[in-house]
Amino acid sequence: MVHPSKNIKALILVGGYGTRLRPLTYTVPKPLVPFVNKPILKHQIDALVHAGCDEIVLALNYYSHLIIQEVKKYAEEHNISIIYSKEQDVLGTGGPLALAKPYLKGDFFVLNSDVICNYPFSEMMKFHTEHGRKATILSTQVEDPSRYGLIKTFGETSLVEAFIEKPGKVQRSRINAGIYIFNESILDQIQLKPCSLEREIFPQIAREREMMVYDLEGFWMDIGQIPDYLAGQKMYLSYFDKYIALDKTLIDVQNNVVLGKNVKLGKNVTLKNAAIFDNCIIGDNVVVENSIIGWNSIIEDDVQILNCSALGNSVSIMRDCLLDSNKVQPNETIYKIE
Repeated sequence: MVHPSKNIKALILVGGYGTRLRPLTYTVPKPLVPFVNKPILKHQIDALVHAGCDEIVLALNYYSHLIIQEVKKYAEEHNISIIYSKEQDVLGTGGPLALAKPYLKGDFFVLNSDVICNYPFSEMMKFHTEHGRKATILSTQVEDPSRYGLIKTFGETSLVEAFIEKPGKVQRSRINAGIYIFNESILDQIQLKPCSLEREIFPQIAREREMMVYDLEGFWMDIGQIPDYLAGQKMYLSYFDKYIALDKTLIDVQNNVVLGKNVKLGKNVTLKNAAIFDNCIIGDNVVVENSIIGWNSIIEDDVQILNCSALGNSVSIMRDCLLDSNKVQPNETIYKIE
């Protein structure tokens, strides 16, 4: 058994390419994509700071300069230490921990950058402190766990026995929710090379009977894909149950609609299950359903954007167009085919 330290530290894995969120991530790294009008990364940092975290390591790769630029001012305003650990090669989910080893002492959180939930950091750390093992993994239950790795425990206990990858069709079950607490002793098991926590390190720790599972009570979503982003937005708005209009932003819980700053709407616009980022212009008689409109885009009159369509930065959609499950790259102009 190990004894956790009192100081709360964290490492956030922000080096991924965000390919599943393209075209949004062609111009912005996934951690900086807005979610309910705030970058995903800032949701996580805010929750960590609220729980008393005073030092955060960002494991960087893709578009690292943009992430550093975004969080530097935030760190100064909140009087927290943010350390930038930049990998030169892609190291997976495990290698970045080995690279950041000099900064990770005692017990620390590890977060995947695309997880949105109610972040029970204080409760999770209390649980980790009390059980005294090397690791704690956050779990949640989903209706279709076949997309995720399942967690098998010893009977009704919280002690992890094994992980089941790609389980096929199974009923609602515990899955890995992408947030962990590790003791620094785990770093001795991770080499500085491409490595998967989930497939290589976790099974080792489970065999040692050194990992406990903490069950999340609340909402959770991996928002790394367009449909999941919109589903996560709905969960978030429903969980916090608010309707606000501040700083020229608008959030509509009932219809699951989030508008960014300086969005201009024409007449007779229909919005449902949608996110429209900053500085967009939406013409008359436009329908946007189950879709995301990227920053600085212009949608002319009588356009329909449907079924998990997504527009990158600075896209123009000309009059009378229909987009159905389409992805439009940044700076493109789409015309109606006559």
